[in-house]
Amino acid sequence: MNATSLPLSDTSINSAQILNLELWKIEINIANNAFIHGQHMQAFNHYETALELAKTGVSELLNTANATHLLLEAERQIAALVVTHHNLADLFRQASQFENTVAHLCDAHETLFQLSHHKQADMRELAQRHLKVTYQELITFTQRYGRHLRVQQSLMLTQYICECCREKAGH
Repeated sequence: MNATSLPLSDTSINSAQILNLELWKIEINIANNAFIHGQHMQAFNHYETALELAKTGVSELLNTANATHLLLEAERQIAALVVTHHNLADLFRQASQFENTVAHLCDAHETLFQLSHHKQADMRELAQRHLKVTYQELITFTQRYGRHLRVQQSLMLTQYICECCREKAGH
């Protein structure tokens, strides 16, 4: 059975998320250290593990019926996801693998776009705050390396959010 389909209590989700973040911190620190020391394959492997942990944490939040009391954990899980995608993008940028760089920058932005349509207003606001960071990363990439189709498509999502929010405010 898929772990995301198991009915979990809010307490067990909170405990699992805290453990998940602790494991993420270990992986991200090992990866950052490897990156600094030029051990790029080791850094990549640990960043990938950290990314899976971050994705799991965000996925659990999306599947939580009432995440309002978990906003601090949600903030941390979302930040972990964004940081990991951006670290992987930096790793690939340094290796001149721009398609992989773009993939990670856009994946972070597009995941936040999905979260910005969460059924709970607090989660939407949280995602929209983090979208500002991913949006700026995409703009910076475009300024440095020129236009890229996927980057432009991801940036258009942000415009959609603004229109969507305006429509909701007008009703």
